[in-house]
Amino acid sequence: MTRERNRLRLSLGMARLEEWAATAGQADKNALYKMLFAVADGSVFRTYKVLDDVQVVGEFFVLVREDLVVKVNFPRPGTFGVLYIGSPAEGPFRDADAA
Repeated sequence: MTRERNRLRLSLGMARLEEWAATAGQADKNALYKMLFAVADGSVFRTYKVLDDVQVVGEFFVLVREDLVVKVNFPRPGTFGVLYIGSPAEGPFRDADAA
């Protein structure tokens, strides 16, 4: 018998994700979707550089690429949300510490 790993479900930010994807290039979309799967399966902290938002408990910035950051949170057990997608220079990236 194999033990199946519990996966997190994206519960917040679908509209934000769709809006961003409408104008993003395919390489950026692929990188972001790969990162979202890493959040869902719990490997994001091993695979990506993750910074803690010191202003808000439970919110993290994931550095997807040099010019692409995603802010995620964990609003309820078993779920995660996408709060921001974009450039580190344009977003709420200040006051973040490495997790």
